Amino acid sequence: MASKLKPDDIEPGDAPVPSAIELVGRWGRLRPLDAARDAARLYPLSHDEHTRATWIDMKVGPFATERVFAEHVAALVADPKRAFFAVDGLDGGPLGWLCLMEARPAHHVIELGYVLYTPPLQRTRLATEALYLILRHVFDDLGYRRLEWTCTSTNQRSRRAADRLGFVYEGMLREGLFLKGEPRDICM
Repeated sequence: MASKLKPDDIEPGDAPVPSAIELVGRWGRLRPLDAARDAARLYPLSHDEHTRATWIDMKVGPFATERVFAEHVAALVADPKRAFFAVDGLDGGPLGWLCLMEARPAHHVIELGYVLYTPPLQRTRLATEALYLILRHVFDDLGYRRLEWTCTSTNQRSRRAADRLGFVYEGMLREGLFLKGEPRDICM
């Protein structure tokens, strides 16, 4: 998705590399993902009768134990090239996460990816609001001019969400990555 900024509206120089901050909405909020606090709540929400559907299009998972999942979340949060945001509901507990990654600050381009929406979050007002909050943050607060959304060609839920939010399909990277040992096409 490209912003409506004109070239003269963009400040010269690099856009800031994002870090996770709190972004408050009407239905919930985004905040920095906290591995120690959030993994224990997210594990049962993402490892239930919907486990296969939750993880099928992700690069990793599902995880055999909560401890292994917590270690994975800790590694995600520790990566300085990514900003992971927990998606909290009105009760304050995490229902998923999303990530700003693959930043190219000199070009004002960044990717939204590694999105985990657990079944209680999927197809809710909060699910849409969380994406709105991150879009607004990327364009209005950070000054990026382009936000990329990629997903596997088989991830219909992600593709529908991108379409609904106004992202434009730009093409497919054939066998763009290995996903759980299999080459997969990536939609841009």
